[in-house]
This record gives sequence, C-alpha cells and structure tokens, in this order.
Amino acid sequence: MVLDTSSTPGASSSTPQAHDEKPSAPPVNILPSLIARIYSIAHPALLLALGVTRFEALVADPTKELLSTLPWLTLAQIFYVIVCLPPAGSTLSTETSASAPADGKSSPRSSGPGGAARHGKHGKRKQHANSWASIWSRLLPAILSLSLTFALATPVLTILLVLFGAPLTTHNSETVLCAAHMAVLSATALIYAHGLDRAVWNDVWGIARPADAVWGSALGTGLGAWFGAVPIPLDWDRPWQAFPITILVGAYIGYAVGSLLARTPFVYGKRVKFTSEEVSETEKKTN
Repeated sequence: MVLDTSSTPGASSSTPQAHDEKPSAPPVNILPSLIARIYSIAHPALLLALGVTRFEALVADPTKELLSTLPWLTLAQIFYVIVCLPPAGSTLSTETSASAPADGKSSPRSSGPGGAARHGKHGKRKQHANSWASIWSRLLPAILSLSLTFALATPVLTILLVLFGAPLTTHNSETVLCAAHMAVLSATALIYAHGLDRAVWNDVWGIARPADAVWGSALGTGLGAWFGAVPIPLDWDRPWQAFPITILVGAYIGYAVGSLLARTPFVYGKRVKFTSEEVSETEKKTN
C-alpha cells in the first residue's frame, strides 16, 4: 500500500474501458472566503475543546453526556459545512468576477458621481440579497445531509461497532449514541459535499478518495475510533476505560488530525493505492 502521487482525474489511459468509466470526483476545496478559511481551522480545535471540557462528565455518565452534547455537535457540523464547504453539484465561482467587466473599465451608465452613487447602492443591495440566497442554498443541503446521516450512517456505524466488539446485549444506548457522534463527525460533510454519488461512495468504502478536508476527517474519525478501542480490554482498572469513552475520544482526535493533515500540500489530492505488485503477491499466497 503506497501513497499515489498522480493527479486525481483524467490520468492517462487510452483503453476503451477507461473512457467508459466515470472519472473520480476531485478533492473538495474549502471555500475561498476569509471566514471559511479561518473557521475550517478553528472548527477541529473547537470540537477538541468540547471533548476536553466535557471529559469528566463523559466518564461519570456516558449516556447522559453523549445525549446532551449531540445537539451541540450537530449544530457545529451544520455551521461548518454551510460556511466552509461547497454543496454537492455546485460550482465555485466568484460573483465579483462574473459581474465586473473584463477590461476593468466601468460601464458608461456608472460614469460620473451620480451614476457611481446609484451603482454603489444597487450593488450593495444586490450583494446583500445574493449573500442571503447563498446561505439558504446551502442550508437545505445541510439539513438533508444531516437527515441522511442519522437515517443511514448511524445504523451502519452501530452495526459496525457491534461487529468489531461492542456489547450486543448490554450498553445499547451507549453504542447507538457513540455511532451517532461518529456519523455526524464523518458522514455529514461527505453527504453534503458529494450527495449520493455512487462513484464517490465506492471510493469511500474502498479507501480510494483523494485526500481533502472532507475525506481526511471521515477517515480520521474511523482510524481514531479504531485506535481508541485499544485501551478498553487492558487491565488498568481506570474509569475512563469503560465503553465507549476511549472510542469516542479517539474519533474526535482522529477527526481533528485528519481534517487538518489532509489539507497540507504534501497530502492534499493524494490517495492510498494498492499496487499491482501487492495484489499479485496476495493472490499467489492465497492460491
């Protein structure tokens, strides 16, 4: 398994089969606005701060704490995707470049003090209306993505937690709430940015997405939860070893690390690739 450094879409392949295949979706960029760039970095730190401040309460009563913090996590994730990410099917374009003349000259109607004043007032009203329209156009996909997160991702992660060792007959509320937290962390942004694109979700399940903030946070959540389960069976007799405390802490840490690491220049756009040599060696061993 290696990190593929080739470009994401449209790599060279002249075979008919390659032309028939749907190209993989490119990495998701953070929106270019200043608030998006600032909050995309502050958001993981805020989630970690939430985990640190509520850790003692989580150890004392996991079910109550998971239930009480889930709405706050949901609101934070909704705000994050609306402010920082483009919704599925949208194109990133600046309204100023589309409305401004190509040669940089002002139009005849706006020449002169009176024309400039009228243009300025009209431009402010138009910009204000466009900003509200932009917010509403992102709010609906955010609500839909959150609904699909709870309806689809939470049951899937609940089943996966049980398959990987979570109690089946006890701690049911803790398992479901832990899965809900992990689903909101990992799936909300994925659904918001990619919708239900089958090719993208095939890449997700195959761990083949190019690195970006969305995929990095989702993968980090899963890996963090995996490593967070390590201390549970150890005989340290610590209260914080109870299920699912360490799993949830690992998921939050993995989310923050994956979200920030996947945006760095040496990781962004790269993908994990299973080389043909490794596949052939595996087939030889199984035969």
